[in-house]
Amino acid sequence: MMRLVIVLVFLLLAECPVRGSDVYRYEVKRGSDLEKELGYNFTIQDKYDEWRADGADEHFPIEGPASEYSVRFRAIAAGKLKHLFELDLTLVDASGTRLRVPLATRSRYNKENEVDVRFLIKKDLINQAVLTIQCGASSQGEASYAIRLGDVPVLSLQKKIPPNKSLPEAVAIAEELLAAEKIDLSNGVLLWAEFRNYLRNERENPRWHLRWELGGGQEVNVSVSQDGSAKLNKGHSSPRILPNKSLIEAVAIAEELLRTQNIDVSKHILLRAEFQINFINGRETPFWEIAWGLDDQRVIASVLQDGSVKLIRAR
Repeated sequence: MMRLVIVLVFLLLAECPVRGSDVYRYEVKRGSDLEKELGYNFTIQDKYDEWRADGADEHFPIEGPASEYSVRFRAIAAGKLKHLFELDLTLVDASGTRLRVPLATRSRYNKENEVDVRFLIKKDLINQAVLTIQCGASSQGEASYAIRLGDVPVLSLQKKIPPNKSLPEAVAIAEELLAAEKIDLSNGVLLWAEFRNYLRNERENPRWHLRWELGGGQEVNVSVSQDGSAKLNKGHSSPRILPNKSLIEAVAIAEELLRTQNIDVSKHILLRAEFQINFINGRETPFWEIAWGLDDQRVIASVLQDGSVKLIRAR
């Protein structure tokens, strides 16, 4: 549980260092050279916008804005932040009372030199909030860097942009690139095709993301942009169950079910087809999850290995 203590003195000074109590204290101005040297990444956004960006609105409706901001601070513990040992969130109210909450700098999901902190804050408190980075002794002594949250721009969701290329067109562009790179897809299996920026992760540049499993612990990922350009990224994969139905076969099976449910997806855009393996009733269950979209409407279906289909959502 977080400690809440009253801080009697908190100095917010200009970027020039001030020596006090064996600590150099700095205020980090937005866009300053000091901010660039520290190399952190700060994002502030409406809590519901974060949920929408992560695709939560595919599973339950999210209406209107939230009363809180979601704040995320990320950094690599290197350079000036090499000896980072604490993050403090300080609030200053109208009467001048100062409150300080120490924040955890690590979670079990972080790598050893990564700092990734998330917290919520009421929107009406954002201009009173200061995040302070406390760094231990180095060759230049201890340092304290203060960042005013009210100076950090609040992110907003981008307008959803439909793909310029259909899924078959994107696959054809990606296959042409792979052939030019002498990558043999004869034994490859397309496991994931998703148009980013529309259903999830709406702040990403709009593009198709495609992934093939090649066998032997190898996989290839290809991004196809709106202008038709493609970029290749090779990777490694772990042994896994492969689909009995190809992506195209799974889409055809799902569309047949939707027709029987009087759901016309001809006016929707096929935006994602991903082969997943979940634990259901204590055992591994592989299936295709396929999603269509049009504006805020969603149609999602699952196709199991035996060809059976389940309609997940339609609204």
